[in-house]
Amino acid sequence: MKHIIHSLSACRFHSPSLVIAKGMGGEIHIQFFTSEIVKVSYHFEDVAIHETFAKASQYITSPSKSLQLDEQISIKEENEAFILTCGLSRVVLEKRYALISIWYAGILQHGGRVGTADTVLPSYQVRCFTKEGSQDSFSRFNFPLSEADEFYGLGDKSGLPNRRGRRFSMYNRDSLGYDASNSDPLYKSIPFMIKRNAQTGAMCGLLFDQSLIKLFDLGRESPFFFSVEVEGGPYSYVTFLGDSYHQVLKNYFKVTGFPAFPPLFSFGFFGSSMNYAEPDDAEQRILNYFATIEEHQIPCEGMYVSSGYLKSAEGKRYAFLWNKQKFPDHKAFLTSLSARGYNLCMNIKPGILTSHPWYTELEEKGYFIKDQSGRPYQEFFWGGEASFIDFNNPEAKEWWKSQLKAQYLDHGCTGIWNDNNELELEDVELEAFKTKTLYPIRMAEASYEAFKQEQPRKRPWIYSRSGYAGMQRFARTWSGDNVSDWKTLKYNQYMGQGFSLSGLPYFGHDLGGFFGAFPEEELLVRSAQSAVFQGRFVIHSWREDGNPTEPWSYESALPHIRSLILEHYRFMPYIYTCAFEAAAEGTPIERSLLLEFPDDNNIKGDEINSLFGPHILKVLVTEKGKTNADVYLPQGLWWYSKDGTAFEGGINLEFPYPPDGESLWFAKEGSVIPTAPGLTHLQSGVFEKVELLVHPCKTTGKEIHSSYFEDDGSSELAGKQYNLWEFTVTERAVIITKKVGAIDKKRIFTIRVPEGYTVSQPSFDPDSLKEGEHMVVAISG
Repeated sequence: MKHIIHSLSACRFHSPSLVIAKGMGGEIHIQFFTSEIVKVSYHFEDVAIHETFAKASQYITSPSKSLQLDEQISIKEENEAFILTCGLSRVVLEKRYALISIWYAGILQHGGRVGTADTVLPSYQVRCFTKEGSQDSFSRFNFPLSEADEFYGLGDKSGLPNRRGRRFSMYNRDSLGYDASNSDPLYKSIPFMIKRNAQTGAMCGLLFDQSLIKLFDLGRESPFFFSVEVEGGPYSYVTFLGDSYHQVLKNYFKVTGFPAFPPLFSFGFFGSSMNYAEPDDAEQRILNYFATIEEHQIPCEGMYVSSGYLKSAEGKRYAFLWNKQKFPDHKAFLTSLSARGYNLCMNIKPGILTSHPWYTELEEKGYFIKDQSGRPYQEFFWGGEASFIDFNNPEAKEWWKSQLKAQYLDHGCTGIWNDNNELELEDVELEAFKTKTLYPIRMAEASYEAFKQEQPRKRPWIYSRSGYAGMQRFARTWSGDNVSDWKTLKYNQYMGQGFSLSGLPYFGHDLGGFFGAFPEEELLVRSAQSAVFQGRFVIHSWREDGNPTEPWSYESALPHIRSLILEHYRFMPYIYTCAFEAAAEGTPIERSLLLEFPDDNNIKGDEINSLFGPHILKVLVTEKGKTNADVYLPQGLWWYSKDGTAFEGGINLEFPYPPDGESLWFAKEGSVIPTAPGLTHLQSGVFEKVELLVHPCKTTGKEIHSSYFEDDGSSELAGKQYNLWEFTVTERAVIITKKVGAIDKKRIFTIRVPEGYTVSQPSFDPDSLKEGEHMVVAISG
């Protein structure tokens, strides 16, 4: 049976922020969280929403409960429509077909009629379908599609950042060896996207806040509409408005949660390979790795410890059960590495194999996801049939947290790596099937809470391979089991832009590739160059022959890779500041040039270079044998090369860029980029040596603002135990203001300007400024 809502007859306030329009077939609820965040919900007559689906939707958007509308809504009735106005937003509800149109600042952002009078297309934006005798329901959303519409986001998706013309499944898959140009689905499905139209200036975000979405079709089926297919409901979506994509993202975070700020050390270099913990001599291999790191004087914060430490003699991976032959005293082993200053992120999987020694006990306690008969549901998993911990069961969740504490946290481990958590249930009749996309978030939440219970004032370090909307509240991520080839190196960069536009600012890639042939030397070096400006610098691999990818895999490449890691550390004050701004304001770290410079028509949709943070243009080479880099400098401002040469934007350049120990980048005019020369270990975010790279404005009258964040590297932001500096740069001066000053440490800040410029004060004592005070440093040249 088909259900539609039409012939709207009344539109009334239900509360100051909720308006209900009644019509034939049901009601439409328009909820204003703020004037820029509007939720549209369809309530069909005789269609009941299962409580599981309703609770799942509430979980996705639970942070929105803290929002309060501080502007009034007005309702105006016209002959053919009801018009709601709130601030710069306007929602038009056309009466006959209940068509929704959402406007912002006078521009149509979303909605309206699909097609024209001459096209045979659905008149209704949402149609719901049920079967007689069943409470199950299904809805299809159809919205108008303009020729210039572009779509960004949706999470872990392959191909170019613009998703236009493609159809995507919205469930999570273990995707070993995926094709980064077109595989689907992958590990993370984020039902949020940014819709942009360069011709009209429209820019909005759309979140479909359901746990069981079948697909997004973004113009593959038809040039006239894009569609979303949802099972079970609730049948709603949230629209995010604003004057830029930054504001759209910030509004998305207000509803689903701002990113959890990871500790400083997690942005450093880490070792990782399945081939360390798999063999019988795993403990010695790990020790040998750190000995070699120290021998070659490579900065290293620790290791991602793969699951081989749990691999039994018969080859089964048993969660929480250390292999005592490999690790006779794992507690002492972990503690000793922690005492040496190494952080360990421990791989753990939620599937409990049916042969696990604890399986029967956990079954009796009811800790597993259940089938229709109430028994533990079993599904295929790595190593055989397994049942999965039910993180919706409070007792099971607490048991899991107690094991994290007993096996890892009590012995100095500082990170939890949630792996193989896609929960690929195939039985659609399962209650857990309805919310399987939320499973990795629940697992990450358990890990997060375990850390917070141990150290309430510290920031947890949680990784999750899989996820859904809201995962950023607890975990950071990476692009999964990628392939060691040139195409993957290229398309992983596009995937990174997609992560940023999906509300996942803290990500990275397995450098050199995880799966496939051993990476050739040039590919490995190019991968390391790409990670100088990236939030995760990790070489991670798995090879059947037991040979891991390492910084010293090629003797001739070792100096290059060491140099690139050191460069990553030198820019850590800037990287860490970008990470802070992502947590505090929701700004992306790795940014699409196309969206960052929307008025520059010369920037193409396949632009491989990106803006890292607000000021650095990150340049890449992702093609074999290419020794020059193609660089387009966005127009409207000047750019400085790393040697201090200034170029006016709007031009294409070609620069020598061999696969060596150098990285290629440009800085915006007016930028101040904090660096830490000689930094080799991330103990504190108040760095001993700070060099400010100041790039004077060359455009007359321009004034550029930037920030620098310092703290101890681990404390929660709510305590405000940090320093926050603001820099204002013009043609002739840099104004330095201490906005927040909670930490004093004896040191000197130095200022470096491009060749040909001088400053009136090349160094200063940062403690000479009190909170709220500023100083002016003149620039001449």
